[in-house]
Amino acid sequence: MKIATVKNKARPLKRLMLFSAVCSLLSFNTLAEDTALSLDQETLLLAGLGDLQQNQVGGAVAKLRTLVQEQPDFKLAQLIYADLLAAQSGTLSAMGNNGKGDQKTLQGLISEARARVSIEQYRPVAGTIPGSLLQMSAEQEHVIVIDTKLSRLYLFENRDGTPELIRDYYVSYGRGGVDKRKRGDLKTPLGVYFTTGRLTDEQLPARYGTGALPLNYPNAWDQRLGNTGSGIWVHGSPKDTFSRAPQASEGCLSLSNNHFTELDGIVDFNSTPVLIGTQFEWLDRAEWQAKRQSFTQVVEAWRTDWESRDADSYLSHYSQQFDNGEMKFSRFASHKRRVNGSKAFIDVDIEDLSIYQHPDKQDMFIATFKQNYKSDNYSSSSVKRQYWVNEEGKWRIAYEGLPQRGQP
Repeated sequence: MKIATVKNKARPLKRLMLFSAVCSLLSFNTLAEDTALSLDQETLLLAGLGDLQQNQVGGAVAKLRTLVQEQPDFKLAQLIYADLLAAQSGTLSAMGNNGKGDQKTLQGLISEARARVSIEQYRPVAGTIPGSLLQMSAEQEHVIVIDTKLSRLYLFENRDGTPELIRDYYVSYGRGGVDKRKRGDLKTPLGVYFTTGRLTDEQLPARYGTGALPLNYPNAWDQRLGNTGSGIWVHGSPKDTFSRAPQASEGCLSLSNNHFTELDGIVDFNSTPVLIGTQFEWLDRAEWQAKRQSFTQVVEAWRTDWESRDADSYLSHYSQQFDNGEMKFSRFASHKRRVNGSKAFIDVDIEDLSIYQHPDKQDMFIATFKQNYKSDNYSSSSVKRQYWVNEEGKWRIAYEGLPQRGQP
């Protein structure tokens, strides 16, 4: 299945101007100047760059002037505006010549600009859905998808079981890159996580901005792999700046404060999945429906084989590498053969099923659901989370248990 994206060809400028290294990536549609005040900060920035791409310098200056007046702490906009004024006087030779600050700061601003511009080249086709976002439970009103390769956060809303994209924001991640493994590596983890609560402005140092949504890193799978560290959050930006370079945090995901405030006002801080990856596949509705059905059938087959009390069929859904932290496969299999064999009947009902595939490891998916179990001599109801791995074409459970304490 192909990634559905929009790609635009570059249109070269007639003369050397500010930001030529970035604007040459793609062309923009020029927006009318009288609409500038109704645009958010990023759209206004991109509109100004679009004017530059079309050699409409007056329009670019007007938009950038409006932007720096409305958001004086938007350092990238300040730098571009200063260089634009220099370009008009003929003194500009390269981006950043008229900006203030050291080369590290300037390079961070240039990287931020490239990230913001590139989203226009790789913006998902309307109506497509990330292939990792397979099944939202009825209790999950929203899902956050973060593509670190594009420095972009996508917010999806659950509309009768179908994810609908309602917001997308520029986001910064760890200075050390991605795929966190150990404490202090300054990396952002990749995988499927869940928000665990909320920290308010008053509870946080100024560098975290207007608030934070902690994530459940390290999750059960991270712990199994021996990954260490903690304190991975989605949060705002330092209060003296509008936004940050693409890699500027200590491993967290950082939004501008106005975008974080908007996000925080929408999502449920105790039950929102957060998918973090670098290789998202965007599917059209038909492809997504087919893939979702195939994965829900995997979980349904496990459920029906458990009800059958056929121990071999039931245990065929478990990996030989199964380990729930208390029992490995051999002991687990002996326990289940003994318990299931003693039952006259077993009924298993699943509610609020959610399924999310690891964005960068297509051989893993995570299923979470409410399990209602009933037999002739025992009944229970609990939330279960399973980590499934693909072993030579067969999906098998490598871990299952209750979500970590404090987790949805």
